Amino acid sequence: MTGTGVNTPATARQTSVTDAQGATPFWDVARLDPSLAAPAQFDSEGFLRDLADWSPALAHGIARCLGQELTPEHEAVLAACRDFHARYQRMPTTRVFVKYLGETLGPPHGSSMTLMQLFPDTPMRRVALCAGLPKPPNCF
Repeated sequence: MTGTGVNTPATARQTSVTDAQGATPFWDVARLDPSLAAPAQFDSEGFLRDLADWSPALAHGIARCLGQELTPEHEAVLAACRDFHARYQRMPTTRVFVKYLGETLGPPHGSSMTLMQLFPDTPMRRVALCAGLPKPPNCF
């Protein structure tokens, strides 16, 4: 397939670095500003190992590594996800999280389209990475 908008290997992934098990992390933790966190603080898929190490500055740093800038609207979604995790001690599926966003943040956040616009391609993975939370259950 050819044409504009088609992902090539160079644009489809943020990194091509592999870990010892041969898995390709979603993003390259080595690109993160070292004053925010050390690569050892992340697992082989790029998720923060200890939730207590998270900070809003780290969220912004991770987002920049993912090619995204966070706005107050993004920050509200991240805060809602951290709140959900603190309340229920688990990561929500996308459907459950969208419903939760609608209940806590109100319209238009109760729409999967809004979540996709804020966190494109893989919204729950991006939310979890930026929020410093574990890998969501529906992430492969």
